[in-house]
Amino acid sequence: MTGSPRHEDIERHLSDLVNRSYEGAESWPDRVAVFDRAVELLSPVVARILDETDATFLDGTGEVAQRTVEHDDGSVDAHWELSWPQQQEATGRDGGAVAPIQVIAWFHRMFTHAHLRGSTAGDWPLQVTSAADAQRQEPIVRAIVETELHQRIFDGRWWVLPAAVRRYGPPPE
Repeated sequence: MTGSPRHEDIERHLSDLVNRSYEGAESWPDRVAVFDRAVELLSPVVARILDETDATFLDGTGEVAQRTVEHDDGSVDAHWELSWPQQQEATGRDGGAVAPIQVIAWFHRMFTHAHLRGSTAGDWPLQVTSAADAQRQEPIVRAIVETELHQRIFDGRWWVLPAAVRRYGPPPE
């Protein structure tokens, strides 16, 4: 699979499955430590891409937040979210709220290793143990963010984006 830019990630992912470990870690606490380190290394990449998205489409009105969720079964998630006033005030096509743009690293207690996804798209292997590994995730993070952005345009309609309103004018009455 040398033709894939992330062939190393897939190879390491397969190795994890065969060896029932996560980057060599076998116990749950050790695997969670690998996950925590991956989140730490990936965070600057995700934050940079969300900041770029904010500058390009949200006219700098967005706010990036990161949170960790620990579930009752021991599973753990890391969420990076980009929210902005128009998204927070919008009503979605289904009558509910329009969610923020999300990048999610998640590690289910019953899984061998962690994955990376958005709220609507995924799952990619989360094989990050170095800064170089984290940088290699950039195309995936960009794809997740673009998918999330498109979903917010669909859910909240085009006028949920300040840059679209600036360019095309206010939404129809």
